[in-house]
Amino acid sequence: MTVILEVDELVAKMKNNIQKIQNMMVSWEEPLFERKMRPSFPDDLQQTHESLKMPRLEDIRNQGKEIHKALKDTADHIKPNKTSVIWLDYQSYVNSLVIEGVTTGITKSMSFLSD
Repeated sequence: MTVILEVDELVAKMKNNIQKIQNMMVSWEEPLFERKMRPSFPDDLQQTHESLKMPRLEDIRNQGKEIHKALKDTADHIKPNKTSVIWLDYQSYVNSLVIEGVTTGITKSMSFLSD
C-alpha cells in the first residue's frame, strides 16, 4: 500500500506541474500587438509595438524559467535516470506542450492582425 501511495503522490505531482505549465501558457494566447480601430501613423504604430513587445517578451522569458523549475521539480521528486528513454520522452512531451503554446500564441496574434 505504501508503494501505491508513493506512486500516486508522484503522479499527482507530475500532473500538477503539467497543469501549472499549461496555465502559464494561457497568457501567451493574447495578441502580442493590439491596435485601436482608428487611423495611425506608421511611426506611432511602431513605437506602440516596441513599447508592448519588450514587457511581453520578458514575461515569456520568466514563464520559461518557471517551466524549467516545474520540470526540475518533477525530476527531483521522481529521481529519474537523466539519460533514460522514459525521462527523455517525458521531456519531449513537455517540450511539445510548450511548442503548442507558442504556436497558439503566434496563430492568435496573426489572426488578430488579419482581422
